[in-house]
Amino acid sequence: MARKGSRKVRTGCLTCKARKVKCDEAKPHCNRCINTGRPCDGYASAPTPGLLWHRPRQLFQSVDKPNELRSLQFFCEKTAQFLSGATDPYFWTHLVVQFSNFEPAVRHSVVAISSLYEQFQAESASHSGVQLRDNSLALQHYNAAIRELKTTDNQPLVLLVCILFVCIEFLQSNREAAIKHCKHGIALLEHVNYSWAREHLVPVFRRLSVFPFFFGHGSHEFPDLASLDQPLPTSFNTWTDAQLAMDNIMSRTLQVVRGGDPYRFGSLRYQKVPPERLVEQENVGRLLEEWEILFKGLGIGSTLPVTPSTENYKLGTDFLQLMSHVILSVRYEVCRIWLDMAFEPDEMCCDSYLTGFRRILDACLVLDSAIPKGSRLPTAKRDPQFIFETGFMPILHGVATKCRDLSMRLEALRLLTELGVPRENLWGVDQIYAIARRVIEIEHGVTLDESGQPTTPPLYPNFPPDERRVRFTSTEPRSSVHTNIDGKEICGWTVGFIMPNDQGTIKIRTEFIAS
Repeated sequence: MARKGSRKVRTGCLTCKARKVKCDEAKPHCNRCINTGRPCDGYASAPTPGLLWHRPRQLFQSVDKPNELRSLQFFCEKTAQFLSGATDPYFWTHLVVQFSNFEPAVRHSVVAISSLYEQFQAESASHSGVQLRDNSLALQHYNAAIRELKTTDNQPLVLLVCILFVCIEFLQSNREAAIKHCKHGIALLEHVNYSWAREHLVPVFRRLSVFPFFFGHGSHEFPDLASLDQPLPTSFNTWTDAQLAMDNIMSRTLQVVRGGDPYRFGSLRYQKVPPERLVEQENVGRLLEEWEILFKGLGIGSTLPVTPSTENYKLGTDFLQLMSHVILSVRYEVCRIWLDMAFEPDEMCCDSYLTGFRRILDACLVLDSAIPKGSRLPTAKRDPQFIFETGFMPILHGVATKCRDLSMRLEALRLLTELGVPRENLWGVDQIYAIARRVIEIEHGVTLDESGQPTTPPLYPNFPPDERRVRFTSTEPRSSVHTNIDGKEICGWTVGFIMPNDQGTIKIRTEFIAS
């Protein structure tokens, strides 16, 4: 006699679904998870109209070319799993994979990304970026994706492929093209009303909107954030709620900071700051205060999702809870400091934020100490070597270059190599470490070895004077080759250090820094 079945419940929390147990569906966190001491990952969003999901029994049935099929398989099994870093991989593992089954422009872009990613992983000793011109398969499919896009007026599809093109440029360390695609996509968002696109693509563009402010050379390369702005919710029910709000606040913070460049080290130093800029600074400051209150009310059970990266390094639930808190708390702290200093004409003001820098370092040190010994690997042996998202690198770089307490900034320098992925989109750990180390040497009059330890007594063991302080650094993510006085070719980066000259005028001091 056949066993009487029961109707399968599909609306439980994500944790109970993964464990294949019945969920009581309490909100915001189910009682079953709470009572068993498990973090409740909340509930999946309800399906939205306009996007039909389908999962064929065999992926990519229409593909018959072996090299293309192999790249698609590599993307599903490897690339898509790790591009998201510590954030939810759903965009890459589900959305992109699903679309690649029925949209040629997406499939061609995926093949290009997969092929470049595999090449990048194999060439881990050199992270200046792989190139399309050196990868015939990637180049062929990149061009095919462009041809497909020219034949469509489907704006959500264009937005999706725009994100994939940004990833392709990240892998090549192509700063200018990546910014161009990012700005174009954000501009298109204003005219897209598809609910699925706003649900799944806007969060990605909101996170992407940060990098042009770090790497852009002027306001012409900064995105317009109007289409990304959203009010703070009345409460944070999940870690993702807090993250989405912080993504928005961080972009607006950097917009204020880069808008203050002329007042900090440009032609408008000591000039009156326009009222509208000060109003925006105050508005973002209020958002930070409100965010902090909401974040403190977020339950400890809400954490980052379990991702392939955390599983790969056997990082358990306790570590995830810790990392979830650290990631957002240090972003809050650094935004608070950056925002307050946005229009300051000298660098001595940084010294009043030692407490904030200390909080950032302490949080990162706690996280560093919690990494299992078996999960610690040299930079060149870590997997993945590249992620699409931004992690700890810009925050720790900010501490190393703006905190003038020598012991603290040396600690930040060490943590860069411990907590940073070898490449976080355009942030290369070798390059960022080398630049931060050189800034410390210039400001303190000290020589540091490759491990970041002083080999000579510092000229300024305490706070360096304002005339020694670097205001800003500019460089390209892609490395170049320099011939030294002995005729030997050296790989590295040409870096501009914006700082006072002997007469006190802000000038660019250019140096070549070996990798």
